[in-house]
Amino acid sequence: MNEILLVQPGDRDNAPGVISVAIINDYEIIVRGVAAMLAPFAHRVEIVEVDAGGNPSVPADVALFDTFAGRRQTLARASEMVDDGRAKHVVLYTWDATAAFVQGAQEAGVSGIVLKTRSAEALVDALERVAAGEKIGFDGPGQELASRIIELSDRESEVLALIAQGLTNARIADELYLSVETVKTYVKRLYAKLDVHNRAQAAIAASELQLVRRTT
Repeated sequence: MNEILLVQPGDRDNAPGVISVAIINDYEIIVRGVAAMLAPFAHRVEIVEVDAGGNPSVPADVALFDTFAGRRQTLARASEMVDDGRAKHVVLYTWDATAAFVQGAQEAGVSGIVLKTRSAEALVDALERVAAGEKIGFDGPGQELASRIIELSDRESEVLALIAQGLTNARIADELYLSVETVKTYVKRLYAKLDVHNRAQAAIAASELQLVRRTT
């Protein structure tokens, strides 16, 4: 595995405007993956720590906590990071866009939530905004979806539920006794109704939406 170059806090004077980030997760492979994703943006983000299993141990503008554990444990860890104060801001990097998680994150005192459906550049943009003092992710697309009533047919609801479980189109076709082409048609309809662009976003939307099935 390639080594990740960490910038020491004392070396940051030569990089005005660049924010320092500590990447935190319970698994080394995860934190290294996130670090590799941010590597092309070294002119904007300096990684000062990559930690598996702990909390930030060096000063940083932002602690990016890649969440993996259950919701309760994640929010407890986030609260500890906020209280510790080594990182000026804490951002949760997560798949969870549910209202309960967002509310818990706000109560824990984190500065932002970034969904893993976002691109690497969008993640960097979010980190910079948080470092500048902005709160992000607390009224994002997931919360907007939660307040809408989306009308789906019975079959569309079934397909969406299976997408949320991570099934491929072929697997969904087997489960529902449909052709793959028919499943693709349903998926396209769902994307349009939910205003999403990929399966990960559809799964997140499914966790937020109040689904209303047609009765006619």
